Amino acid sequence: MAFRFSKQGKIRLFLAAVVLLAVIAGSSVWYFSYYTKTPDYSLRMIQSSITKHDMAKFQKYVDLDHLLNTSCDALMDGLIDSERPLSEEARVAVSGFSKMFKVPLVMSFKGIINHYVESGEWSNDASSSVDQGIPIDSDVVLSKSGLKNTTFQKIDYVGVDKDAGIATVGVRVFQQEAGEEFVLEVQMVRTEAGVWRVSEITNFHDFIVFVMKARREHLQEYVDATAAIVEQHDKTVRTADKKILDLLSAGSLGSTTTRQSIKDVMLNEIMPDWVQRKEELTEIDAPASAQSLHRLRLHICDLRIAYAKGYAAWMDDKQAVTIRDANEKLKEAKTLEHEAATLVQQMKAKNN
Repeated sequence: MAFRFSKQGKIRLFLAAVVLLAVIAGSSVWYFSYYTKTPDYSLRMIQSSITKHDMAKFQKYVDLDHLLNTSCDALMDGLIDSERPLSEEARVAVSGFSKMFKVPLVMSFKGIINHYVESGEWSNDASSSVDQGIPIDSDVVLSKSGLKNTTFQKIDYVGVDKDAGIATVGVRVFQQEAGEEFVLEVQMVRTEAGVWRVSEITNFHDFIVFVMKARREHLQEYVDATAAIVEQHDKTVRTADKKILDLLSAGSLGSTTTRQSIKDVMLNEIMPDWVQRKEELTEIDAPASAQSLHRLRLHICDLRIAYAKGYAAWMDDKQAVTIRDANEKLKEAKTLEHEAATLVQQMKAKNN
């Protein structure tokens, strides 16, 4: 049996339909007339453009040229300000010199960001841009800026000055090198068409200084931690070296007993100590700025271990080639130890 509405029921149904249509119409008007012309909507579109790798949409809501122009200035100024205090004359001179790198730097950043939007990855195979004969490596730029180790957390706030047509967005990020969060202040500007576009990161300079400060602290931690390891093991090696000198003073290399005693010191004291030193150094987390020194120290350990093995072997075979090879390892190790000491002094001077 078909269900029939009463006359009153039909009226109520009609009124409900009218109200529903009014709500839908009102929502549509609000969405297209108001919401699509708010900073919140633009932020959602930027997020969507990155997720969907939509470059056209990204460029609609991001004034990339202005953003990069101001960010590169902030990057260079931040790097200068992060070094030891400069006189105003020196700062102006360095700043003027750095301006020649701005054009290739902007090009490099643009390539990085375009690649990120299109692929979702920071790396870029075509990472080298050259302008006016100046090569700029994108990966170096990315690492230097700290962005490579920075991840988005959330939007903290959105403040809007409707009269000025400017919005300020607090973007909270986590910087892995610093192990801390940082709120980037992103400025958005309203176009004549009512679209809000990201225009500048007003505190990018402060972010660069923040990253560089964290790097200096980590470098100092590395220098201090490794200095303690080196000092401890150098003391052990000096004691073992004295034992060998005492053995040679009391006897001679022509004596089987003396040679066996020297061999025991090499294999059971000196070599194990260098092995342990390498293990302890390997456990230290070396910052990027100390990687060269870190690799150098580990290689020195390998050379010293090889020398101890070779010298001990010579105690048995008495072959000239054996001691010659061992001494070559020792010579190289001593050369690299001098280089390592120079690097340490440079790092200490940079942090002071």
